[in-house]
Parts: sequence; structure tokens; C-alpha cells
Amino acid sequence: MTTARGGRPPSRALLYCTFNGAANCTNGIGRQTQTLLGTLTRRWEKLTAITGPFTPYLAIPEPGPATWAYDPHLLAATCRTVESSGGRILPLAYDTTAAFWTPPVWRQLSQQAAETARTLAGRYDHVAVIAVDTPFAGTGRAFLEGALLPPGAGTVEILLTLYGTAYVHSHPAPDPGRLAWEQRSLTVAGQPGVRVADIGEAFTRHLITEYAVDPAHLVPYRCSLDLTAPDLQPMPAADALQITATFGVPLDRPIVLAVGRTDPTKGFDQLITAVAPLRDIVHLVAVIVAFSDADPLTRTYRQQIADAGLRATYVDRFTRDLPRALASLPHTVAVVCPSRGESLANLPFEVGLWARHQGPIVVAPALGGFPETITDLDNGLLYNPADPGGLTAALQHVIAMDDTARSAIRQRAYHRVVRERDVVTAYAETLTRAFTPTPDPTR
Repeated sequence: MTTARGGRPPSRALLYCTFNGAANCTNGIGRQTQTLLGTLTRRWEKLTAITGPFTPYLAIPEPGPATWAYDPHLLAATCRTVESSGGRILPLAYDTTAAFWTPPVWRQLSQQAAETARTLAGRYDHVAVIAVDTPFAGTGRAFLEGALLPPGAGTVEILLTLYGTAYVHSHPAPDPGRLAWEQRSLTVAGQPGVRVADIGEAFTRHLITEYAVDPAHLVPYRCSLDLTAPDLQPMPAADALQITATFGVPLDRPIVLAVGRTDPTKGFDQLITAVAPLRDIVHLVAVIVAFSDADPLTRTYRQQIADAGLRATYVDRFTRDLPRALASLPHTVAVVCPSRGESLANLPFEVGLWARHQGPIVVAPALGGFPETITDLDNGLLYNPADPGGLTAALQHVIAMDDTARSAIRQRAYHRVVRERDVVTAYAETLTRAFTPTPDPTR
């Protein structure tokens, strides 16, 4: 182990900058934050036995009424978790009257994250910053363009951790403002102290091709799960049946489940169209979380379901219990991810754990990160997204499967998640690299 001045072991801090999962939890990025928090409580000793000790900090947009799906009880629990490991929550002020998903807000958050890293460098020998997704993509540039660290300050390593880009999420054409922000943010990758997270093969190829990221400047950051988390275990049948009844889900037909947010890229309109020919066979459960009460896509999807004559349960608020319950029951045959674009989805991993004994298999398009996590007819089903009838045919295939075939796919899905997605292994690899300063050619 390297030593700090005076021969003592180096002090180290992790600054995790995110906008979801601490005071709200409505998407995959929120689940990644929750995975980190779970690691601090359940896997801390095992992780630090590999990485060495460090102090965790969580930097988030200042929480309050402007935070969508704001949950003060979750925030309080997050504070307790971080503080139990010696760190704390660091709120970042921003213009709460402005639209969150715009470059001016992202610039404010990235600049504050950079200044927070600079402050921590005055207290620690090494600071590793994980800057999560588009709102914090400018952290590296803001840090490099800010004041120089004072003599004696620690090193700062910033890992720009994107989970999507304008090309992936701005369907059908990239949003110019977001695209320019991402391009400018990523041009500093490779400068001393700034690297880019490699979250998966397909998305990394996208960053290399569309954003000219040099592969030499990548750090592995595998999407992972705390395999010991209570909410990743199959739900007991009695509890699962009670929850499905609470939501009014009938169990007299095979269930097709979809989970996501009201984003055109998620492709729920395509799913509804694909399920329409099966209207007399299946019951659709669509958990599609609205960005706000006035989100027009909620009305659009409900109307499309009605026009298609589908029997369906539509839930427009976040719930983790219902997907877990349905994935734990034999009545559910498929969990569908009908995305038009996806860098790497968490849901297939969670379903693999929930459905290990009984329940659904994952059906997804052969695009984005899905083919690197799903092998067709091995641990799930892939369909050709260019084939208008591809998703319908895939669902028909799943419905026609016998229990033995479906069970074999579920078991392979479970074992692949356990083999490839353990959070301790993933974080140990990432933090070992992130706490290692990159050489500065000017010195």
C-alpha cells in the first residue's frame, strides 16, 4: 500500500454524485444508488477488506419539494446509512425553478460537485469521484477549469459515469443541447484525473464511436447488485398474492409485465401494439411511472390500451413491491423490456434473482446492451426490433413453453447474475482503479 506523508496509510474518500436514489428512487440510476447504500450496510467489511478503508460521501441536488418523487423518509434513511460509515450527505444548491433536464442546471450541479471534490482534497490524500450520468457529466471539465489545488492537497480522480446519451434517450433524434453538453464534457477524458466509466460493451462502443472516447481512458464500472439485499430475494408466495390482490391484478391468465418510466425511448407503445393480438390470452401489467401528474404519455398509453381492447392493470406510480411480487409468481410468464434504445438495463438482473424458483423470463430486443446480458433462449429471449411482429412472436413462444423449458431459462438467468453482477467484485475493481492517481505528464 502506498503511504501518505509521515508514513501513515493514505486517507481516502469516495464522492458519489447522483440525482436519484437518495431522496427519491424512480429509475435504474436510483437503484444503483440504493445498491451502493446497501453495500455500505451489508457488505462494507468485505468490500474494504479488498479496497482498503475509505470514507463515503453522497452529493445530491438539494432535496426538497422540487425533487420529483421526493421522499423525506428515504432521505433520512440515506443519511443514517452514509453517516454509519463515517461520511455524510452533501446537498448541492441549484436553481430549483429551472427545468432539471437542461444544461444550465447540469452546469450548476457539475461545478458544485467539482468544488466539493476540491474541498475534500484538502482533507484526504486521495478522492475518487463517481459523477453519475448527464447532470454530472461536466464535473471533470469544471474541476480542470477551476482553481489549482493548493500545495499539500490530495489527488482527485473523477470517473464520468454515463448511463445514457442524447443518442440513446432523445428518440428519434438527439437533442442538440444535451448532445453539445455531453460532447464538451467528454473531451476532457484522459486529462490528468479524468476518466470514463466502462459500464458495458455496447454502450462503451457507442462512447468510442460517437464521442471519440479513447479506450485507454476507460475504467471498468460494471452494473452490479447486492446479491444479499432482502428486496432482491423471491417474495414469499402469500405476500406476493396479497400485493397482487391489492393492486387488483387478476391471476386467471398468463401475465405479461412491463416496468419503466414515461419515456418514448422505453417503447411501451410498441409493447401495447405487440400484445394486442394476444388480447384474449394474456393480462398486461404495465407499471409506467409518470414524471408528473400532468405527463401526457400516461393518458396516451391508457387510451392505446383501451383502443386495443386489452385486459390490463396500469400503475402510474413507482412501486417495487408489485414487480417483485409478480416476478415471484408462476402466473407471470414474461417481463418485457420493449426499449427503442438501452445502454444497460437493471431489470433483467433483478428478474433473474426474483424468478429463480418460479415466474417469468425476460423478453427484450436485440439492441443496445441487451445482447451482452441476454443470450437468446439461454437466459431469456431476444427479438428482432426491426420485425413488426417480432415481439408478438416472442411472447407467443414464451406462452407456449412448458414448465421445464421455462425453468431451465430462469435458472441460467439466475446463475449468470450471481456469477457476473456481485457488487463487491464490481466495486472492488472500480475503486482500486479510481483511487490510483493517473500520471500527470506536466510534472
